[in-house]
Amino acid sequence: MQAEDVKPSRFLLAKREIEGFIDDLLPGQRVTLIAAGYDAEVVASRTGDKSILKQRLNGIEVTNGQGSMEQALALAQALAKELEDVRIRIYSDKVYQIRNQDIESIVFNNEGKNFAVELVSWAQTSDGTVVLSKIANYSGEDAALAAECLVDGATFDIREVAVPAGRKADVYWTGIPADAKRVEVAILDEDDLAIDNAGWTFVDSYRENRVLLVTQRNVFLEKAIALRDDVNLVKTAYEHAVDLNGYALYVFDGYIPSKLPRDGNMIVFNPPPQNGFLEVEGEYAPQNLRLLSHSRYARFFDLVNYKGFHIARARRISVPRWAEVVLDGGQGPLVMAGEMGAQRVVVFSFDVHHSDIPLKVDFPILIQNVLTWVLPQSSGQESGFYAGQEVFINLLPGAGEIRVITPSGKEFVLDPSYSVVPFIDSHEVGVYTVQQVVQQGDGQEVLESHFTVHVPTHSESDLRAGQVIGDVGQPVDGRNGGSGFVKELWRYFAWAVLAVIMFEWWVYQRGY
Repeated sequence: MQAEDVKPSRFLLAKREIEGFIDDLLPGQRVTLIAAGYDAEVVASRTGDKSILKQRLNGIEVTNGQGSMEQALALAQALAKELEDVRIRIYSDKVYQIRNQDIESIVFNNEGKNFAVELVSWAQTSDGTVVLSKIANYSGEDAALAAECLVDGATFDIREVAVPAGRKADVYWTGIPADAKRVEVAILDEDDLAIDNAGWTFVDSYRENRVLLVTQRNVFLEKAIALRDDVNLVKTAYEHAVDLNGYALYVFDGYIPSKLPRDGNMIVFNPPPQNGFLEVEGEYAPQNLRLLSHSRYARFFDLVNYKGFHIARARRISVPRWAEVVLDGGQGPLVMAGEMGAQRVVVFSFDVHHSDIPLKVDFPILIQNVLTWVLPQSSGQESGFYAGQEVFINLLPGAGEIRVITPSGKEFVLDPSYSVVPFIDSHEVGVYTVQQVVQQGDGQEVLESHFTVHVPTHSESDLRAGQVIGDVGQPVDGRNGGSGFVKELWRYFAWAVLAVIMFEWWVYQRGY
């Protein structure tokens, strides 16, 4: 609806038309106004007050993500069933005809020309950093497009890219400087929808994680942890493990300190009795190992053949409130995990020396799977999102503050009380910066990571009008009629960026 194939834009023209409709309301007529943005929202309900309707209409803003047309239409039909003499008006860029409904579809669409950057990603190769971009041509004619690659805000290269009508082209950018951070690929040619003409990626170098292993001697565990490139492993004996701080991860093997660290995540192996942290009630011989596949931590055992494990004995541990069992040994948990506030904790109830696990190839895989959860790199979330999606940010060990800065510079301060922090204001497209203030010894360090937000081009970049005929949830394409193709078209039509649906209730003098 931001397309400018109709002037000033589809969205602005639709609002202008609705204002005119409101001005023409007759006494006694009532209107419900629904906006189908990220979620369907009733912005005005059964009112004939023109000033209220205009005020609520002016408050509707166009979005950069998928709309909720299917949800809005379902809501419209549900409300219509409660009343008589109802007409539904849909202001959108698609033609809607719904069976058994009195629907008028007002369409704002001039079959605009559009190109889009659908993907920007990077990879490290033996020749350095390589950036891949995918450019789509949604117009009806072949195009030779000028594509620009910018590195940290400066032009790096400009190329001419031939893209046939309705097709896509992969463009590789090589020779990216080793110290590059932000990379943007943009289409320089003008079209009718500018918001999808650029894409971004951020080349994040990994941050070294300091890991403390407290053990008397465990070569197997030491080597399995050290396999990860971003780990700086420090070892110490039980008697030296006092006043612990300054590490991203603490691994306790057969030992738990009287005072637990507060600034990092923890892995515990073979907790001793009377440790003040976990309740240990003797030992048992594990049998019939069972993975609780419904557990959110079951991914620890991805590519791990746990059924081949043989464990001579394990501690019988009561499951604390903050934890859930991942691997059960018949008489108690063998592996459990959970979160104590912002700290992530994994507990193995056995000594690896009392098993054959370290002799199997599964052992380093298991440890690396666990480290992926307790040592999230940077912010630890996926790097790319669509506008309006909820972003989950992994709190870095020891982080006491967390901020997110949007592409326009707006700053959000988030609650660092939990290990995973949700961010719901991803409405702008571009690069977002995540800043986490981490305690480092006696000082603090601000660590930055980034994620990018894009237009969902698969649903928003094809500007053709099309036609949707059918029941909500079971559409039929009026032009093509093929069942497989219909489903894809309905996904596109149903998620229009913004559609304003007007319900007209013709009632008598009393209104309601």
